[in-house]
Amino acid sequence: MEAIIRQEADWILTQQLASGAVVTAYPGQPKIVPYFAHLALYGLAAWGYSPERVRAYLDWYLAHLEKPDRYGVTGTVYDYHLDREGMESPTFSYDSSDSYAATFLTLVRRYYESSGDGGWLAHHWPELDQVAGAMLATLQRDNLTLARPDWKVKYLMDNCEVYRGLKDYAWLRAQAKGYTGEADRYDVLAGRVKSAMEAKMRVDGGYCPAIYRAGLRRRPNWKKWYPDALAQLFPLITGVLSLEERTARRIYGNFLRNYPHWYEQTTPANFLTTLVVYAAILMEDRWRVRQYVTGLRENIIARGHPWPYHAAEAGILLMALRHYLQEG
Repeated sequence: MEAIIRQEADWILTQQLASGAVVTAYPGQPKIVPYFAHLALYGLAAWGYSPERVRAYLDWYLAHLEKPDRYGVTGTVYDYHLDREGMESPTFSYDSSDSYAATFLTLVRRYYESSGDGGWLAHHWPELDQVAGAMLATLQRDNLTLARPDWKVKYLMDNCEVYRGLKDYAWLRAQAKGYTGEADRYDVLAGRVKSAMEAKMRVDGGYCPAIYRAGLRRRPNWKKWYPDALAQLFPLITGVLSLEERTARRIYGNFLRNYPHWYEQTTPANFLTTLVVYAAILMEDRWRVRQYVTGLRENIIARGHPWPYHAAEAGILLMALRHYLQEG
């Protein structure tokens, strides 16, 4: 395991540009997708590797905040194309305003926990507040967020990440700034998002993956991988559900009934995201985790990280292995 950890940490660093941005090597053209960059750097922060490189990305992100963006939201960051000369060009859009901001705030907490760099936080509170504002820009009266101002869908995955981002920003304010009033505000908001997911999205055996216009809910189709089945794991990996809760065990049991051989899907042709490994570790499914990691090493890592494996997958793997070894 130690060899994989070091190798994947080093590989993530090869995906970082001199500007601090982290590239996702999409087929055809490299692209900077902040959401994936955050997941990639979770892994470095989990092990305390290269904090100066994580900080370089945090600086890049804050330097690229839109004030406001094309949708009228302040504190968001667009995706960027990377041309052959290394020029970063904005796409003037992003996949989500809520999740990009939420996962950035979670990354900031992980950076602070691993580095203790209170000076960086002290210098950037105004921008961090803008990011928190972007996370909440689409918060609706029912306490769930829309993915984007022009995309009127409330996704389970996004709202789980918003819950985590709110909890982490509350923690940062309480621990690093001591501003308990604001910390309490974000903690209360997190509780409301969690309660709304339980009231509006919980269904028998899991959660509806999305709520559409006019409140239309759809029960999860466990045979449909994205977003339905994958979304069921997000309450586990973001802490919305306590892992000791009966619901958490039931969800993972349903997942195993529908994907009993997930640990064998480690080739470019059938690759299954490392987010599943993280959920499996949390649920103490250590045998399947070992099988998956063995296959990943042979079929992906040893072959030069072919698509669809990218830096975010490596970052989640590192975070998962940190938990695996801590709990071992």
